[in-house]
Amino acid sequence: MTVNLEIICVGNELLIGKIQNTNAHWLGKQATHLAVNVKRITVIQDALEEISETLNQAITRKPHYIITTGGLGPTFDDKTFEGIAKALNRKLQVNPKALKMVKQRSEEYAKKRGKPTPIEMTQPRVKMATFPENTLIVNNPIGTAPAMQVNLQGTTIFVLPGIPSEMEAIFNQTIAPILKQATG
Repeated sequence: MTVNLEIICVGNELLIGKIQNTNAHWLGKQATHLAVNVKRITVIQDALEEISETLNQAITRKPHYIITTGGLGPTFDDKTFEGIAKALNRKLQVNPKALKMVKQRSEEYAKKRGKPTPIEMTQPRVKMATFPENTLIVNNPIGTAPAMQVNLQGTTIFVLPGIPSEMEAIFNQTIAPILKQATG
């Protein structure tokens, strides 16, 4: 059986050429190495409607997997979780497990920099733990922003940060074993 994958890269910085889209190249190469058929790579703006519409279009094509990268950070322009919630018609809510992960990682970084702990959970930090309801938290082994997984009628969606080192670590730890099992 052929295992199909679509990749959606979110980020204005990718579209204007400020940052090279190394994530798409790396993911395509890794997936192909795992015998996964990469059907499409799409690069879109970090805009609510664009994220929602693009994800819904991908879902209608029924790939086995969709991986998104980018837009999970604490800044105002990081809208991926919001766009996915809209696409799936789900509410956004603070996920206690994700909140604990963000707090723990923020405190680890503060200690490394010699700053006081505990860390205040500011609105930008809480934003990184605000997920669409009924989704799974995926550990980010090296960064602050947790990733997400959601399973929909035969399609599994993974939502990863755009920072290449974090995206690669999550892929290697969580997604690659799943793809290996799917392709045999």
